[in-house]
Amino acid sequence: MDFGTVFLILMLVIIAIVVGVAIVMGVLIRRGVLGLVKISKPKYESAKRNALKARAETSTGPVAEILKQRVALAESLEATRRSLAVAQSTGQYTGNLEQIFNTLQQTGTVMEHQLLVAQQEPDPAVQGLYSKTLGVQVEQITQTAKGVRNALASAAAPAGDVDLKDLTRTLEIEATMLKNWSATYTDLGKD
Repeated sequence: MDFGTVFLILMLVIIAIVVGVAIVMGVLIRRGVLGLVKISKPKYESAKRNALKARAETSTGPVAEILKQRVALAESLEATRRSLAVAQSTGQYTGNLEQIFNTLQQTGTVMEHQLLVAQQEPDPAVQGLYSKTLGVQVEQITQTAKGVRNALASAAAPAGDVDLKDLTRTLEIEATMLKNWSATYTDLGKD
């Protein structure tokens, strides 16, 4: 082989290694960034909700009511999301509750946008009207979310009273058998 061919092969190998390293680094960085986003998103949402609560407590008039409705909506949907996730992770039967919650969450997103529009309305009288109108709808959403959580709680399998009773009965039988065996073995040793 001449020098040109060797040089070309070495350059292609070096380019392949550099491209491979770049791809691997890109994948690792992307996974790291996504991991950070997954870790930080709940904390960010919690901080946002806490700031919203503080604003609701310090505001007055219709704006305060709108902010309180936003807080109630967010907390109710988040609590329901967590309950559903825990139930699913433990293998609890959830039936159609996930689809119901997804629809509820979509409705909640629309309601959150409407509440933001109401919050930014410059006229306090119109804000008051928004607050009354949207308040009824927010209450319906929070009650439905609570209904989903109640359904999850009522569908939860009991801790196993029947199983514990059977276990206790089996343990008592085993203890009686061991006691009888011990007495029989002791009596055999006397003879």
